Amino acid sequence: MSASLLLALALSAWAAPSKSELSQDMTIKARAAGGAGVQVAPPTASKPVIDEVLRSLSLGRGAKAPAAERIRTGGDVARFQRPFPEPPFLALSPANIVAVYDEWSFEVLDNEGDIVWKSDGVGMLNEKVDWDGGGPDGRLAVVAGRSYHYRFTGRRAGRAFVVESDPVPLKSFTHREYAGETRLEADLALIFEDGKAEFTKDAGTWIDAFASRLRLGEPRADGNYKLELAAKEVRAKLTQARAKALGRRLAKSLLVAPERVVVGLMPAMRGEAVSAFLPPSKGPALRVE
Repeated sequence: MSASLLLALALSAWAAPSKSELSQDMTIKARAAGGAGVQVAPPTASKPVIDEVLRSLSLGRGAKAPAAERIRTGGDVARFQRPFPEPPFLALSPANIVAVYDEWSFEVLDNEGDIVWKSDGVGMLNEKVDWDGGGPDGRLAVVAGRSYHYRFTGRRAGRAFVVESDPVPLKSFTHREYAGETRLEADLALIFEDGKAEFTKDAGTWIDAFASRLRLGEPRADGNYKLELAAKEVRAKLTQARAKALGRRLAKSLLVAPERVVVGLMPAMRGEAVSAFLPPSKGPALRVE
């Protein structure tokens, strides 16, 4: 064998193991790569993303049985304890709603769970929604002596959330009638003992409040004062006796003759109550033809 051939074989034998050793070395390094390596910080959400997630939490509780989130009605709740508070009796500001919704409904319910008034809309609520005591047909729905609360429901993509207010007890209230008169209504239980024609111990406070408001109003054309007693049994002797006692007591507070206080009897279509009526103002802004 020539010297050149021997040299070629030697070079070939040396090159082969060298290539295999290089491949093995790369494989070992790949498997043993357990060092510190490159450190990547955990992902963080920006504030807009966090706010969006928080707003959507209420919507993720299911549409079949939305969880009610209760909030307080806010405002001066003590005013409902004073005689004859003015409307609105329930109000909701869009600032109290942080969840996202595409449509909404605002319902007013009494203490028996019946819906007495409802309003709805599409899109986000932009203005305050409130209730002045009226019903769906525009007639008076509020009844003195009952409690009311609202239920706001927002819906989006088949899901819903509910916000309910605390109940507001209305012992009395003021309401503007369609004909222009102003109704002052108080729960009958504030005036008379149960089943009797005798006044309660606090009846004088409420009767004097009636008189105070009636004196501030403009006099009626006939010079009399108009009251209304709504009772379940209009023709009952108890109702008749209550009407006479109420007329005499209010006349005393008004410092007028008893015959100037006219107490009409009405069936309790809404509830048993005592109402006084202020005639429409003669001012041009409030005149109702």
